[in-house]
Amino acid sequence: MSRSSARRAQVEPVAAVVAVLALCLALAAYGAVSAGVLPDTAKSAPVDQVLDDAVDAATTPGSVVVSPTRLTGTVAPTGYEASLRLAAGEHSWRAGASDSPPEAASASRQVPVRVDPGQVRPGRLTVAVWQ
Repeated sequence: MSRSSARRAQVEPVAAVVAVLALCLALAAYGAVSAGVLPDTAKSAPVDQVLDDAVDAATTPGSVVVSPTRLTGTVAPTGYEASLRLAAGEHSWRAGASDSPPEAASASRQVPVRVDPGQVRPGRLTVAVWQ
């Protein structure tokens, strides 16, 4: 009896290799099909680049503090539109397009914001980018 129970959970090596091969082929087929259905990330909106450009445009050279008066919505590349929102405490500023569609890509970053001359507060710059 101990001899038959020892062989119960064993699998032939050829059967195991065939099972792994079938699983790999199924995953490859799924990947090939979903690649045509899922959006191409290379063609998605360049939201990270727009966020970097917006921060660069809103800061004075040699400073890391964002100035709301320098906030501009023209940082989007050709063919894209952008909406920017800068918030610091109870203060809020907007630039660019007034409303972004729900499918717009968005990103945000914490930045120091000059709310008044001589007053810097922590804030958040949020951008939305779409075609």
